Amino acid sequence: MSAPVFEDAARFGPYDAGELVAASFACPLCLSLPSHVVMERALAFPSAVCWCSRCDGRFVVHLDEQQAMRLALAPPAELPRPVLT
Repeated sequence: MSAPVFEDAARFGPYDAGELVAASFACPLCLSLPSHVVMERALAFPSAVCWCSRCDGRFVVHLDEQQAMRLALAPPAELPRPVLT
């Protein structure tokens, strides 16, 4: 049985501090930061698929274009570097 997938919208601006950007990616189950982040650029709207190794949660964070660019070019140190697909 697979874990449920949660979806949310990112709540940070392109110039916000790294801690605020990272907070948008907190696991909705345990509030830990994800261990893996995969950005899907092929979709009509950018999104990041995240996996939490602490609770085995899987969740999606929807981004606008500026947020996606910020995450791709200057990810916060608190997050693993996103894999771009």
